[in-house]
Amino acid sequence: MGKLDRDLRLLFAANFLYGVAFGLFYQIFYVYALGLGASRFTIGVMNAIVLVSTAAGLLPGAWAASRFRLKPVIVWLWWPLVPCGVIYAFAPTWQWLVPGLVLFGITNASNPALKAYLVLKSGPQRVARNITLVFAGYPLGLILAPAAGGFIADTYGMRAVFIISTVAFALSATTVSLLHDTPYHVAGEPLRLGSLPHNRTFRRLLAFFLAGFLAAYLAQPFLTPFMAQVHHLNYGRLGVYASLGAVGAAVMGPAMGRVADLYSARLAAGGVLAFLLVGAVLVAAGNNPAVWGLAFFCYGSVDALRAVQSGIVGKSFGRVPLAWGFAIFDTVMGVPMAGGSLLGGLLYRQSYYLPFVGVVVLTAALLIALLLWPRLGPSPSPISLRGDAGVMTDGSATTDVEAGDG
Repeated sequence: MGKLDRDLRLLFAANFLYGVAFGLFYQIFYVYALGLGASRFTIGVMNAIVLVSTAAGLLPGAWAASRFRLKPVIVWLWWPLVPCGVIYAFAPTWQWLVPGLVLFGITNASNPALKAYLVLKSGPQRVARNITLVFAGYPLGLILAPAAGGFIADTYGMRAVFIISTVAFALSATTVSLLHDTPYHVAGEPLRLGSLPHNRTFRRLLAFFLAGFLAAYLAQPFLTPFMAQVHHLNYGRLGVYASLGAVGAAVMGPAMGRVADLYSARLAAGGVLAFLLVGAVLVAAGNNPAVWGLAFFCYGSVDALRAVQSGIVGKSFGRVPLAWGFAIFDTVMGVPMAGGSLLGGLLYRQSYYLPFVGVVVLTAALLIALLLWPRLGPSPSPISLRGDAGVMTDGSATTDVEAGDG
């Protein structure tokens, strides 16, 4: 935290409050949906709705970031989180949850502007570390929130959980509103998006994370429904285990971000996937509270994978503006996330255990591929940032096609 300036500290605080707000209900949300009449397959559909809504907003979000100042774009898209909890609180059936899920997904259109802001506010050798540190506020907020949310749900009901969550979302949006803006002008710059398909590093990262997020989201939505339906855990116990998952994400994200900056992207990504593999095995095979707790800790790797990906891929865009590069990459990642949720729903409908078996198979295959791959992403060499143009290059004399290949 000592290396973060005032604005990055504010974003850390905003992410922390966001984690508190979301953490109060996120791991028991689909158990709540089951109580409103959702089926096992419907859980996958609902998660896919959020992810598709997220992906649909990213390119418009990048366009907004290239036409307006970064701070207003981030702030405008953060405040709509506030009514989501109200929608969830008063939903009489699971279908009434859908508008809140769509709105929640659309708010993620702020991500291209947010990630560009983080890169431009970071020193050349601290991009991955700063991004993972700021994003670590989110799992830190999740550490106590799920246990508190489970206790409140058991004691006062889910409506009270959502109302408290709404207040926390409002505090998070207020914190973001205190940011200083940073120069980022790309409206007059050629986008040069055609260089991305020819960028070898970008292609490698795209292929790897397509498979990585498919593995991550194949079982992620079914983690707490599995524990509730197979092991009959209540909201309170699910909240405690969810908090352990948040601890895992808070530890893994910054640690693997440091590994990516100082050593290699392959080692960082492999470390996260190894935790995911262990987590899936323990969920499927575990039969006592200690094993379940360790499983949830390891499953914090899903959030850590998102943070590490954000810290790695920015170096692969060449001269494509940051907001557009992140938006394109994250939009494509919406395909395996949503597809994994739907496929997982089909598997979960057949057997409670099948999604976790699928995670084990896919993750093991990816770890073997990493051993055979000569290099996953850019080398951890210094990069230069041009905040006036909103682009990032590797500081070398490479062409746009080769930028970041290392």
